[in-house]
Amino acid sequence: MIVNRLGLSGGYVRVDSGGELHPRTTSDGLTFGGDQSWFGGEGVIAPLGCGLISCADILLYMTGRRTIGIEEYKDFVRSIGKGRLKVRRRLGVNGISMAAGMQSRLRALGMNRKVRWGFSKKKILPRIREMLERDIPVTISAGPQLLFSKRRRTGVMLYIRDENGEFILPGWRDTPVRDHYMTVTALIETQSRRMLEVSSWGERYYIDWDDYLKYINTFGTFFSNIMYIR
Repeated sequence: MIVNRLGLSGGYVRVDSGGELHPRTTSDGLTFGGDQSWFGGEGVIAPLGCGLISCADILLYMTGRRTIGIEEYKDFVRSIGKGRLKVRRRLGVNGISMAAGMQSRLRALGMNRKVRWGFSKKKILPRIREMLERDIPVTISAGPQLLFSKRRRTGVMLYIRDENGEFILPGWRDTPVRDHYMTVTALIETQSRRMLEVSSWGERYYIDWDDYLKYINTFGTFFSNIMYIR
């Protein structure tokens, strides 16, 4: 099977818990990005902070912090979770505020970047490819379905890879996700599939692009989209 992989040149942000955590999708004990659940008991970050976590990971990656201890990571997340990146009760962080907050943070770090939230569905995958080629992780969302009845609501499946490189559903997570931000770290293309490698809850997962396209075809691109940094 021919596989083409376009990924970040520096791997991704890895968090060292000193053996307290046991990620299922890495082999060295380090998590694959951050996890909002580490902030249980601290307001609304644990239930609604996935967007803030994605922003924190991208900022760390773009400033060259690829490995970080868990307590330092949590302090960093708390330090940026203000202003436009503040996690709001019941709402989390919306994409437009997230883009404005990230642009401000990057410029404060001396990076004159422009950040934008949202594109038409035809432009999402090309923009993901472009950012990965420039070695920038990509925030992606499977957004809420506010105008649809609970019976019609669905989500996006998260896959892992087995020892043969096949994409399979993990035994610990066999239900789709929605109302959730993740971070794209690679695009993997075979003869039959295009898969996005994503960081979510400190694990390495994969999204089938055709599944995501079906999701945005059904529920629209206003909430389900990407944050573009250039």
